[in-house]
Amino acid sequence: MRRPVSIPSSAPAQPSIVRPAVVYFLLFGAVAAYFPYIAVYYRSIGISLPEIGLLAALNAGVAVIAAPAWGALVDRVRDVRGPIAVAGLWSAAAATWLAVTREPIIVGIAVVTLAAGSAGLGPMLDSRTIQIVGKNRDRYGRARAFGSLAFTIMALATGILIGGTGPQGLFLVYVSGLFLTGVVAYVLLGGPDRGAPTTARITTDFASGLADLIRDPTLLLFFIGSVLVWTAVSAVHTFLSIHLVQLGASSALVGLVWTPGALVEVPLMLAFPLLVRRIGAERLLVLGGLAYAVRAGLWALTSDPLLFVAIAPLGGLGFALFYVGTVTYVSRAVPPSVQATAQGLFSGTAFSIGTILGSVVGGQLAAALTIPGMFAVSAAGTAAGAAIVLWATEARKTARRA
Repeated sequence: MRRPVSIPSSAPAQPSIVRPAVVYFLLFGAVAAYFPYIAVYYRSIGISLPEIGLLAALNAGVAVIAAPAWGALVDRVRDVRGPIAVAGLWSAAAATWLAVTREPIIVGIAVVTLAAGSAGLGPMLDSRTIQIVGKNRDRYGRARAFGSLAFTIMALATGILIGGTGPQGLFLVYVSGLFLTGVVAYVLLGGPDRGAPTTARITTDFASGLADLIRDPTLLLFFIGSVLVWTAVSAVHTFLSIHLVQLGASSALVGLVWTPGALVEVPLMLAFPLLVRRIGAERLLVLGGLAYAVRAGLWALTSDPLLFVAIAPLGGLGFALFYVGTVTYVSRAVPPSVQATAQGLFSGTAFSIGTILGSVVGGQLAAALTIPGMFAVSAAGTAAGAAIVLWATEARKTARRA
């Protein structure tokens, strides 16, 4: 008898995004409990507005170094599980410390400790997801969409929770989310990388790849534009919740303002591969920056918290297109040997530098121009950053054709 002949499928199966999607859900569920409400918590323990800006800048300052450092560690050891597990458990312990301290100096030390661990979680997960999806890197957005879904649910749920417990209730969600992120990431993100190079080749590829990354003028220009975008966006985000409370919004309504943007992110990220094919990653980046600019400009013109909710979806459009576009663009622009380092620089360090500048400059502008006035300046800054990103991506296209 003849053995049956197996006919290979003409379309190879796509790598599953389920494993990273689960980790994204846990990580950004935790972030949703922290990011919208931490400034409100600081105010509740007697920290002034300038000090809140300094704490945000301090957090981001540590992340500038920590994010690429975690990425470089992953690139050298070729296994994300250990570093991401350590970072998750470290962050959970530091967040617990922050929740129980009240002395401003000790609060600052706890913030530094928390930032040193948490800054690497997102970039490390991004780099591993890029490895898992392989050549079809546009599918990264579909895994990341589950993080936005978790943000949508947990931002609103945490707002309701702290309405009963007070702002300190955010740490119940945040600490447990960080702990689960570290443990579950260790369990789910394993698996050998095909064709893994030898240790000597890893060292050579890493050194040469990092040198090429630093020398590329178009990537440097892209980095500058990204920093400007995140600076303007951070200035808005740092003082948004405080501004809403000043306008008379309840904690549940504050959570509701943060929810529509994340909700919009989900279908956009799921559809990102199609959007890239039809529009191009470079144009999506610019559209994302412009969406952020329009949101800030409209928020500058209104004082009704309900209108903030109506305008908020523009933020989801901005984040989905700009952040996912950045990860996708960088993954194609740098060699595999420095993927995690590059993601740490462009999605971690650029964001962190922007947070430093946005927190400090935004606080000064809010004091001089009021918070709505600062929103207006941020709108102009975001548009300028998007223009620089457009310049950088077009210059890279021209250089590659030449």
